[in-house]
Amino acid sequence: MKLSDIAVNRPVTTVVVFIAIVVLGVYSLGRLAIDLIPDISFPAIFVFSEYPGVAPAEVEENLTKVLENAV
Repeated sequence: MKLSDIAVNRPVTTVVVFIAIVVLGVYSLGRLAIDLIPDISFPAIFVFSEYPGVAPAEVEENLTKVLENAV
């Protein structure tokens, strides 16, 4: 008998075997060690600019863009 004949003649067995393989794969994935993956943290700089009493568009034009270009 070929594998395709078994799969066609016994569909319940085929489904049970397929589900067992999927469950085993999910279980194995959960237990997979990830010690070889390094911890990656990207450097970041935060600059806060305030200019009280001025519209947001003017703060962006006159202060924020100048600071961003300098940094």
